[in-house]
Amino acid sequence: MAEQSLWYAENIDLENTLKTNTSAEAEFFARKVKFRKGDYIYLPEENSDTIYFIYSGKIKIGTYRDNDKEVITAMLQKGDVFGEVAIITDQKRKDFAQAAIDSEVSVFRQEDFKKLMSENATIGFLFMKIMSNRVMEMEDRLESLVFKDSKTRIIEFLLLSIHKSGQRVGYEYVLRNFITHQDIANLTSTSRQTVTMVLNDLRNENIIQFDRKRLLVRDLEKLKSLINSPS
Repeated sequence: MAEQSLWYAENIDLENTLKTNTSAEAEFFARKVKFRKGDYIYLPEENSDTIYFIYSGKIKIGTYRDNDKEVITAMLQKGDVFGEVAIITDQKRKDFAQAAIDSEVSVFRQEDFKKLMSENATIGFLFMKIMSNRVMEMEDRLESLVFKDSKTRIIEFLLLSIHKSGQRVGYEYVLRNFITHQDIANLTSTSRQTVTMVLNDLRNENIIQFDRKRLLVRDLEKLKSLINSPS
């Protein structure tokens, strides 16, 4: 399994990057903005002139299709970056960003972040890593859609979520504030019914347990073994 996420941006180590540079740390801290659950950070057709770094919380990225149907394309959290297209283009936004839970985000205007990069090689390197991750994510997603079945994509999504944000509790791993079955379906290009069926099968095998607030992986190794198992 690839280390970078297929459905999430790879966690950028922003916190440690800033710890080594007090001036950049102060700049990021001064630009912190709080968003309440449900707040929109930007909407389609708005100017693409701002980049965002997540300090805490969870941000969902999505689009509207087929008579304003909401389709979630990414679920981001602490350490992730979004709106980075603002640094390389002046096009209008094609997606929206919304706080899935209460969140704190550092907000940079295009010209301010470009200035920070020019004055700070570490921040410039950080942004290069961000863009490199985006390319790898697109390649991984395309490969998954072409070569992997729905069940495999859903299980990989669970594994990657654990890798990124799971909390270990004894021999188990818990994902708190877990997303809906429909969101998982959107992120894995499957149907909500398929997600529900796969999760219920995993629960019946005592590999996972879940409710509306969390998902508990009871047997991580067994979950991993299903990736290469015949259907």
